[in-house]
Amino acid sequence: MIIRRDNIGDLLCVTPSIRALKNTYPGCNVTLLVNSYNRNVIANNPDINKIEVYTKAKHKESHVSLFLIFLKKFKMILRLRRSKFDYVIIASASERVRDWRLAKLCKPKSIIGYLNNKKGAKKEDIALDVENKNSHEVERVFNLFKQVGVHGIIPPMQLYPSDNINIQDIDDSRRVIGINISTRKESQRWPLKNFFKLIKELSKNQKFTFLIFWSPGSRDNPKHPGDDENAIELIKLCKNLPVSLYPETWRESNTLQELIDGLSLCDYVVTPDGGAMHISAALQKPIVCFFGDVDIQHWYPWGVKYKLLQAKSYRVKDISIDQAVNSVIKLINT
Repeated sequence: MIIRRDNIGDLLCVTPSIRALKNTYPGCNVTLLVNSYNRNVIANNPDINKIEVYTKAKHKESHVSLFLIFLKKFKMILRLRRSKFDYVIIASASERVRDWRLAKLCKPKSIIGYLNNKKGAKKEDIALDVENKNSHEVERVFNLFKQVGVHGIIPPMQLYPSDNINIQDIDDSRRVIGINISTRKESQRWPLKNFFKLIKELSKNQKFTFLIFWSPGSRDNPKHPGDDENAIELIKLCKNLPVSLYPETWRESNTLQELIDGLSLCDYVVTPDGGAMHISAALQKPIVCFFGDVDIQHWYPWGVKYKLLQAKSYRVKDISIDQAVNSVIKLINT
């Protein structure tokens, strides 16, 4: 079993190691334990035999009680114990003490993961020191899989769009540039007016059309704040330009799968660092990305062409429009 219960990009960074595991041991049975928030990024992945979904208390629906959440977790642990796993791999580059506790409750023969305090591991476990060297999350996770005999070149990330993608009314004579305006961290945001000016400048080239992506939900939503208002405002600013929202029909239930499908239609993507960036990389899309105070070597777009912009101030808002325009043009001409 493999455990990765955090963000979308983090989970995608595990998929190369899972592919390599299956290449090494085609007959092995892989169970992946994820959370309800990130599960769609491994939907339809042929390398995974079974998906177990854990709902964090903060992600529960308002009508669902905490008691029910904990009851489901208890039943899941009993179910996982019955699987009698040979290994549980805690597939993260950092120390995950809670995941070690969860892994112990599942009673595998051995647990593999990063753990500085070795007192938390039994003799059959493989507890590695947390690495601080300049390497990517994908590489650090792959190092865990080496402990079970997985070696060789690290494969690309794996992600599978829907079979029936809504292609909307996209002009197939133009190259599509995806513009993602959303990011979880406020410090990672690029001003909305800058996105408009970027689109306006690039629109002077008649070969481009643009799809706008954003996190669904109102900015005032206490549980899942989104960028509905910003997406609508950007579309208004871009009146008479070849720009549309994806999905075109706005609604609160816009899904992660729709984001994946929409990004799969793009030829290039412009985005802040975050889940959409890693989704684009997994879809093998060339990327222009904006980084704030983030370790570039640890989180750059894996396995694709990219232009990465990071201001000296480490504030995304200080990245200039000219820098963004020039980076997109250079990426396209590469």
